[in-house]
Amino acid sequence: MISYSIIIPHKNSSTTIIRLLDSIPENINYEIIIIDDNSELHHKKSLSNIVRNQEFKLIFSNESIGAGAARNIGLANATGKWLLFADSDDYYSKDIDTLLTNYKDSHADIIYFGCDSIDDKGNQSYRHERYMNLVSNYIKDSGKEDALRYLFTPPWSKMIRKDLVLKHNILFDKVLASNDIMFSLRLASCAKSILATNKILYIITLTKGSIINTINKEYFNSKFLVALTANNFLRSINKHQYQQSILYFLAMSYRYGFKYMFFIIYQLIKNRSNILIGMNKIFNITEVMKQRENKEYTIRRNEK
Repeated sequence: MISYSIIIPHKNSSTTIIRLLDSIPENINYEIIIIDDNSELHHKKSLSNIVRNQEFKLIFSNESIGAGAARNIGLANATGKWLLFADSDDYYSKDIDTLLTNYKDSHADIIYFGCDSIDDKGNQSYRHERYMNLVSNYIKDSGKEDALRYLFTPPWSKMIRKDLVLKHNILFDKVLASNDIMFSLRLASCAKSILATNKILYIITLTKGSIINTINKEYFNSKFLVALTANNFLRSINKHQYQQSILYFLAMSYRYGFKYMFFIIYQLIKNRSNILIGMNKIFNITEVMKQRENKEYTIRRNEK
């Protein structure tokens, strides 16, 4: 039986995916599933050439479906005991095989690993810090388990038992942005047990510029609606303390006109959202903007 299925959504990233694929060991324990989200023709050709002599599962979509739907296709084709997710411009650490082998026979449903981040010049970046802190805090204090479960929402740097996903029919949202939030929250609520190590499994790459314009209204609105859905879900399972602050959305909605700002306010009232969540960050707005919209380096993601 294949031990690990690594699911990789791809869109116009044939130059960076090579590094990711090179970081994955070539042995029978690994199943690599690449789902191309209707890339430009030259990227499709390059991708086909890259995997030509490899035993990868390469699936092409003839229409743009988004990273959430692409990941769902990967889930439907996965045969491994464990699921891992990677973005095509990131890569795994040289210790991947040792780290995964250490937990291959674990009875836990989710294994959380440490992560790191670099910019496009290879310099240390900041993107990993939030997630490393969650992992480290849990290792030091098991009372921080729920914080790790419900705040570590990206799907990467985790090893997820496939049976858990199948049993509860957990899928990624087919939305423009933040397709992974509800997937991770549902997983966290269903997992009977988790484990964590701060040893580095995954390296996030930040690039100067982005394929996503973070002030695009459709993108902004998708993130806002997902945040509302996530907060409603967390309240429904009595985990309200892990709700996402919606102050950012309220504060930035003016960019799209007063009509849209009133839409935001209406949705907040309709969903009984607590606008005081995250109020402490108002006094550290520089850090908030660093997390939300770094002007020089933004995460290059197909799905975010």
